[in-house]
Amino acid sequence: MKKIIFLTALCCLYMSTVFSQMASLAVFTDLPVIFLKKSASVHLVSDKPVRYLNSSLSGVRLDQPTDGLIRISLADSASIAYGDGILTLAGERGFVQFRLIYNHSFPDSVFRPSVRIGLDDWKPFIGQGKELGVQELKELAHDLLKSRKGIFQTREDRYGIKARLNKIASLGNYIFIDLSFYNKSNIGYDIDQLRFSLEDKKIAKATNSQSVPIFPELSLFDNGSFKRLYRNIFVFKKFTFPGNKILQVQLSEKQLSGRSISFPIRYSDVLDADVILY
Repeated sequence: MKKIIFLTALCCLYMSTVFSQMASLAVFTDLPVIFLKKSASVHLVSDKPVRYLNSSLSGVRLDQPTDGLIRISLADSASIAYGDGILTLAGERGFVQFRLIYNHSFPDSVFRPSVRIGLDDWKPFIGQGKELGVQELKELAHDLLKSRKGIFQTREDRYGIKARLNKIASLGNYIFIDLSFYNKSNIGYDIDQLRFSLEDKKIAKATNSQSVPIFPELSLFDNGSFKRLYRNIFVFKKFTFPGNKILQVQLSEKQLSGRSISFPIRYSDVLDADVILY
């Protein structure tokens, strides 16, 4: 009889532990999970430098050999049988979080010795309504120049000048438009102006068409002259326009008979803008 009671109590204790673990597992289920083992470390490899580390799970040791490498391990003195916590990493412009789980009964197949943190994994610090200064906008524009992700579509090619839309990105109340112009001729190009305006997509009568100029908040580089390549990023305050209109881009040359090239940016291009993590 005593043996039956003991086994019943043991079974109840086991079920209580299981349900407790299941309840804990239900928390933070939207976060990616990192499983821990006493006998091995987990290395996080980040594309962005990490400036701050914190773990809410006791018995966890965090080391950072380099700016983009974090080692996670259980301390030798850790005596926990089960643990569930949050790991937070923060950089200069964003943060990323993981769920840390230690349970000796989990199979080895769920353990990953290394985890890569990509650019898309970072969440921005910035709120939607925050105003950015000129220097901050320039730094973000410079970062966009280094990014390989984008549209990279040739939109117009005439007079020996080829126009390319590289990428469109957004951050809070700002829209970043990255443009390139290639001069395939042997004559240098002196820029008179680079103009943005909202135009009717279909113009039935010139007298009825409306053209609304849009002015950027910031131009990363000054307009000048170029022999082969001119690339610039323009920052606008967030704007929207109806589907029957386009954002027209026009580059014109200084000379009287100068070459002029223009192309449209569709509303769908703006809606598909990449999100900048800050």
